[in-house]
Amino acid sequence: MATIAALGLAIAAPIAHAQTPPASTTTPSPGFDQAASNVLTLLQGKAKAADIFNPAFMTAVPEAQLAPVLAGLKAQHGEAQAVVAVRPMDARAASVDIRFDRAIVTFTIGMLDGKLSGLFITGTRTEGDSLDTIMAEIAALPGRTGLIVQKLTDTGAETIVAHNANDRFAIASVFKLYVLAELDRAVRAGERSWSDVLVLSQKSHPSGISQDWPDDAPMTLQTLATLMISVSDNSATDTLIAAIGQERLAAIVRASGHARPSDMIPLLSTQAVTGLKMAANSGVRDRFLAADDAAQTLLLAEAGDVLRLKNLDLSVYTGGPNQIDTIEWFASPADIARLLAMLEREGDQVTRAILRINPGIPPVNAGRWAYLGYKGGSEPGIMGMSFLAASRTGERYIVSALVNNPAAEIDQPGFVTLMARLLDQLAAPATRP
Repeated sequence: MATIAALGLAIAAPIAHAQTPPASTTTPSPGFDQAASNVLTLLQGKAKAADIFNPAFMTAVPEAQLAPVLAGLKAQHGEAQAVVAVRPMDARAASVDIRFDRAIVTFTIGMLDGKLSGLFITGTRTEGDSLDTIMAEIAALPGRTGLIVQKLTDTGAETIVAHNANDRFAIASVFKLYVLAELDRAVRAGERSWSDVLVLSQKSHPSGISQDWPDDAPMTLQTLATLMISVSDNSATDTLIAAIGQERLAAIVRASGHARPSDMIPLLSTQAVTGLKMAANSGVRDRFLAADDAAQTLLLAEAGDVLRLKNLDLSVYTGGPNQIDTIEWFASPADIARLLAMLEREGDQVTRAILRINPGIPPVNAGRWAYLGYKGGSEPGIMGMSFLAASRTGERYIVSALVNNPAAEIDQPGFVTLMARLLDQLAAPATRP
């Protein structure tokens, strides 16, 4: 991975890092000591990047690009305080631990001709972290939060911690797990095959990539499901919803143990949700909200192109949270946990492989698990992250967390960090930071 990529992902992910290198018994060279000190002064705003990095680095990562990354580290971890460890890796690289107000951040530095030639964020650890601390931080987030952590056993699920676990939340794209669950059931029942081909018939808006592909492109069920889960592709999702049909989707919602299945029936397409949020469609929205499940399903069918991509106004997502308490997909953390438990218990190997493509958290945290399946979802005022995890020592866990705030956007990087910390606490001791 290039330095520029490592730096960019360091904040956006919000942290992309690898396992912290083991301590070395080699005595650090004065050059590495000075380089580590230079990184500290850069983080403290007391040095200019051009004075400590070589020209090749500055060409790849100009100061204007580096500055927001450094600012992000400060926002996330506080002020940089001191170098606490320098571990040479070879003649040109070392691992450096720097203490911030709220964490110790590990960097890998490269040296060439007496100057820094590379800077990678390779780990963070929050000192004195615990499930109780993390739960308190989740509970204190703006808006409403809900979370459940369960350990799976041969006889069921043991709840480790829970907070508003049975409350109703908007779940955004986490709903796509229900679509995957029905595909999985149909394949195992012999009704479908992962190699079955559908045409891309339901173009929607991003997220995703297939909205830019040719109309009616032939795609296998496995490809559509992979796009739906790994990159939350809305066009793939809507194509699958149309192919499956509302009867089967309603059945899987009920079979999963959803406590209030009417909250998810009919299971809305991404186009329908966007269309129903539009002010121009307020009349359709009012009729939809006043109808029962059967009448809602009929209304969606009769709406036709009104709720199709060509008539959608995506500005409904640009002015902050919009109709998140009325026009959405709804479930509780406990509902999602029951769905994940069903997939863990019954899902085939293709389903499990699809779930693990995008782990949702930085690689160093995900790498502490033998298996980590994930589906998240977000839109203004909503964020959800749900995991199916297996530790290297054989323990199996489910984590489902949701936050809704009808008044403001969610701090998405901060929420990802909380989930990464929580999963670190569950991981086997030998794999924790």
